[in-house]
Amino acid sequence: MITPKLALVISLFLVLPVTICSAQQAADEMKKHEVFLQLDNDVFAFSRFDRYYTNGIFIGYNYLLNERSRLKFKLSQQIYTPQKYTKPELKYYDRPYAGVLYGAGGYQHFIKKAWFEGELLFGKIGPGSKAEEVQVWYHQVFGFPEPRGWRYQIRSGGLINLKVKSAYNLIAARGFDFWVNGAAAVGNYDRSIQMGPSFRLGRFLPGEQSYISGSRLGANGKKEFYLHMGALFKRVYWNATLQGVNDHARWNMVTMEPERLTNEYFAELVLAYPRFGFSYRIFYRSRETETASGQYLGSLRFSYLF
Repeated sequence: MITPKLALVISLFLVLPVTICSAQQAADEMKKHEVFLQLDNDVFAFSRFDRYYTNGIFIGYNYLLNERSRLKFKLSQQIYTPQKYTKPELKYYDRPYAGVLYGAGGYQHFIKKAWFEGELLFGKIGPGSKAEEVQVWYHQVFGFPEPRGWRYQIRSGGLINLKVKSAYNLIAARGFDFWVNGAAAVGNYDRSIQMGPSFRLGRFLPGEQSYISGSRLGANGKKEFYLHMGALFKRVYWNATLQGVNDHARWNMVTMEPERLTNEYFAELVLAYPRFGFSYRIFYRSRETETASGQYLGSLRFSYLF
């Protein structure tokens, strides 16, 4: 029997080849602009669960300053729920309901074998994020059970955060390379440090023109087709979707302490043409609270260069 979730996934993958074919145009000039859409959802991992970080939408624009530098901008809404989101009783919750809405701007710079990026984020958490309205509408449209605990969500608060990321290409060979990745975040949304290795197998471009850096700006018409796999190990100091923002945390009806050490393992398939790019990532995240479980998620990303 085809469930509504499975039908949604199948339709996306049926539409994808048509979109790719219609978007390709011969173009050898350097691309200075890029727009992208990223969708995160557990449905893309063919999971039977609808829980925790259950949905994320990212819309962004990247601009090439020069061959070594870029500006990046994005808007995002993210939705978080407990596993038993149809239960109105707090005793069933293994993480709080939370909605986040933010905008972020960043600067990325490349050196010979590495890149560095700084990102500043401003946004809000709580009812103002409209996460409740989006999830309820989505569940009604596709016939999913109704979430019943949004009245207990993390309360309203402003978000400001600074995140610094980097990656170093430790090994480079034909058809294979190996990276070491790191990030640190400070603010009232996310305070954490993370590191981890990753590698690529297949046909790919240098880091400054490749999907691995988060943008294909500067690409000169060459294609990419590769498998990207890796792991991230994170030390969590503060997570606003579990604890609220610092100055409003005491007003929340439900808050939880995060697991201080979390892991993520991922596999990603990347397909990129001169103008159009696509990636499909499936990843596993270890539990974020003591009472929660691990989670499988999927992510689809579409980009267009011009």
